[in-house]
Amino acid sequence: MEKIIIDLDDVLAIDGYLNMMNAFCNSNYKYEDAKGYYVEELLDEETLKAYREFFKHNNVYDYSTVAKDSKEVLMNLMLEYDIYICSSYYSDIDNIIMPELIPKKCEFLKRNYPYIPSKNFIFTNDKSMIEADVKIDDVVHNLDNGEIKLLYNAYHNSKIDNNELNEKEILRVNDWKEIEDILIPKQKVKK
Repeated sequence: MEKIIIDLDDVLAIDGYLNMMNAFCNSNYKYEDAKGYYVEELLDEETLKAYREFFKHNNVYDYSTVAKDSKEVLMNLMLEYDIYICSSYYSDIDNIIMPELIPKKCEFLKRNYPYIPSKNFIFTNDKSMIEADVKIDDVVHNLDNGEIKLLYNAYHNSKIDNNELNEKEILRVNDWKEIEDILIPKQKVKK
């Protein structure tokens, strides 16, 4: 079977970082307010320091929602592909490795996608080294070494020019139904 590598954050687990930050700050930030990949960059240094402590002792995945239609689409994809979830546990904003995120990521996946075996969870901070027939991620460089490269649309990648994506043979997708339409022929989709 062909292999699909799927990212977790901002692809399967949605809005956790923004929701957690808003809960901590009692604020109403939106993605449009973010200047880059990390919504935490909106915070002043003192608030960010306090938020980092809060983050260490709380589970960001308790603030996340499951991507719409992802459960059903993944079940359909499993009939055609070997599915692997690949997630990073490194923070560029802090330049630190955060191994404490791994059990939280596993818990979220087991709770919401129990049909994906735990042995198919991959944790690495360099996704580009992994080859796959299909890669689905919200960060362009994580799609390297994929035959089919699907960029899951997110606030931090929405301004990437389509010419750049075309040059890298990357297709932007907006939701899981669109992914299903690309990867599974219509007559095979289980309803």
